[in-house]
Amino acid sequence: MKNSLKAALAALVILSASAAHAELNYDYVEAGVGLWSPSGWSPIGPDVRGSLKLNENVFLYGGARFLKDNAKYTNFHIGAAYRFIINQQTDVWAGANLEHQKIDAGCWGGTCRADDNSVAFRGGVRHQLNNDVELGATARLITGDFDYFGLNGHARFKLSETLSFKGEIDVQDGDLGAFAGLTIFFN
Repeated sequence: MKNSLKAALAALVILSASAAHAELNYDYVEAGVGLWSPSGWSPIGPDVRGSLKLNENVFLYGGARFLKDNAKYTNFHIGAAYRFIINQQTDVWAGANLEHQKIDAGCWGGTCRADDNSVAFRGGVRHQLNNDVELGATARLITGDFDYFGLNGHARFKLSETLSFKGEIDVQDGDLGAFAGLTIFFN
């Protein structure tokens, strides 16, 4: 796994030499549909995220998911991160956030509820391949009672100056997930 991540990062840095000069934007809101497929259920539902740049290197980020199948999974997170600028097209970033997770499931004629508040660590790489396509990958380590390790990869396809389509594949402790939605950039 480590070698795959290193190879992906090296490929993104090499590709940056031929990329068009489009700068990465950390001021956005995105919304779409999220899917997660742990064994025995496949919750799906709205997934909203955002980022707000405070200065050239520091940004706030957060999100909320409301996935439902035969059980409900809710996740909220908010945090801050530092971006390390490799060049105009490529950034590496690392951050920490507060994470809230909740599961509501039917059991014994009622609803069983479990929730957890914890600290999480996230980081990743973003690369503007050309004026129309951004590629990226992130990793996250969630602590607490609902602890897990997750990896994802995404592609954003520019539809206009302020609107992009985003597709994402996610692996959370071996369970596959996905996201598809729109990103609205501002500033």
